[in-house]
Amino acid sequence: MKSYHDMGGDPAGRVTPDKPGDPIFDQPWHKRVLGLTVAGGAMGKWSIDTSRFWRETLPKSDYQSFTYYEKWLAALTNLFVANGFLSRGEIANGAYDGPQQPLYKKALKAREVQQMLATGSKASRPATAQPAFSLGQIVKTKQPSDTMLQKPGHTRLPYYAAGKTGTILFYHGHHVLPNSNAHFLGEHPEPLYSVEFSSIELWSHTEGRGDSVIVDCWESYLEAVP
Repeated sequence: MKSYHDMGGDPAGRVTPDKPGDPIFDQPWHKRVLGLTVAGGAMGKWSIDTSRFWRETLPKSDYQSFTYYEKWLAALTNLFVANGFLSRGEIANGAYDGPQQPLYKKALKAREVQQMLATGSKASRPATAQPAFSLGQIVKTKQPSDTMLQKPGHTRLPYYAAGKTGTILFYHGHHVLPNSNAHFLGEHPEPLYSVEFSSIELWSHTEGRGDSVIVDCWESYLEAVP
């Protein structure tokens, strides 16, 4: 069953492209939320995949009504509470509520966030096995629920691409598996592929007959087509 957070491929109305000179952030606090998320993630208490999972498992009413960075802020706040860095009372009252678990020294200072964003953190890992699929091979994606390691669970396989047939376009080496890393089950690196799907395969009712969509898929998301 499709989750309420999985909105990729849904009708969204007219898209207005950004124009040169448009601000990167619509509101100043959006930039701060991004900075706080990066700074807090550097503590190593959770991964980027954990952060994504906590956003997509916000209550349905919140997820559907919150703006993009409101989702980020809500998930980050919940992570801070769950890890003992903040109390619910502090959030409700907007005031210090007594000693909490101190932030780890790995938490970034404000001046360090931009450098972290520029350099990033590698998700590639040394190969531990030969890839099961080759370039040009026809494959079929599984259902997102079949790729989850727990319920509810995290997956990067979008619902619109589930059960669809595509072609292996690129092989990117082994990368951390988000499905396990989000839940502190280990990195379990897997081969990562770019799979090309025709738009008609994904949305048979559309008119984009010459278009294609490329989706990055971990090996465990795919099955060989005989």
